[in-house]
Amino acid sequence: MAKYTFDDILYRSSEIKRKIETAQRYSEVDSNILIIGETGTGKEIFAQSIHNHSNRKNNPFVAINCAALPENLLESELFGYAEGAFTGAMKGGKQGFFELAHRGTIFLDEIGEISPKMQSRLLRVLQEREIMRIGDDKVIPVDVRIVSATNKDLMQMVKGNEFREDLYYRLSVLDLVLPPLRERREDIPLLVNAFIRKGHSDQKQIKITETAMKKLSEGNWEGNIRQLQNFCERLCALYKNKIIDVYDIEMYFPDKSNKKILLSEQNEEMDISPGIYLSERERIVQTLIKVNFNKGKAASELGMSRTTLWRKIKNLNIETN
Repeated sequence: MAKYTFDDILYRSSEIKRKIETAQRYSEVDSNILIIGETGTGKEIFAQSIHNHSNRKNNPFVAINCAALPENLLESELFGYAEGAFTGAMKGGKQGFFELAHRGTIFLDEIGEISPKMQSRLLRVLQEREIMRIGDDKVIPVDVRIVSATNKDLMQMVKGNEFREDLYYRLSVLDLVLPPLRERREDIPLLVNAFIRKGHSDQKQIKITETAMKKLSEGNWEGNIRQLQNFCERLCALYKNKIIDVYDIEMYFPDKSNKKILLSEQNEEMDISPGIYLSERERIVQTLIKVNFNKGKAASELGMSRTTLWRKIKNLNIETN
């Protein structure tokens, strides 16, 4: 069964608000939907939400990744097979996903990956609303709503004779294009905080500074929400019970175009390598957290004067508020 609804989609951007409103209208009819978007943009969450907002919500939601299975296995999974259809076939045969999704929704993810043979079989299902199991001669009527998704340009594939034009138009009666995360940056802080809360058992003992959040919001995130979530899980694993600052983010930041660790202008008295620079900053930050940001106690534990500590806090761009 589908577990996500439109209420589970986190956003502040007007763009996502419009996409949700469009998807809600789509859910009120039975036409096929094609969801288009880069990897990690939340295509399956939208598909499940559409199902749960429709008249079919009390019936099955069946999802399959078309790119995850070889052609012969995908065919048997989608359409099922009769007893004795091939070596190793189950006694009594097996229902396919189309049968399992009867009166519900079937979600075909990565639809652009299916072979020409599978495209032809799928087209017949869309036209006739019936399937035939492999090795059988009986026609089985199915009542399913088809939601498919792709991160490919199917129209370009049609022009290159890689995807059937008639199938494309059958699948995309209604289409929904999801924006990448870099086009909805105002949603990133909301998503980061949600992922940190989910990944950290003690929510009160972890904080991301404004500078760090700004850095996260400026990232390209080629893997979109999925990549951002994975990155936040890594932060939770590495930085328990402390403040996460921009220097921590930079150590693991996935932006390949900016491999340098951002450093504020160093004080002329500091003649140290970036590795030592970060190490000293880490030691100061951990000490401040330990003494609840009492500068006098922190200076004492670090073996330096309060003046020196204040200078280092400023030079190392450590947030203490």
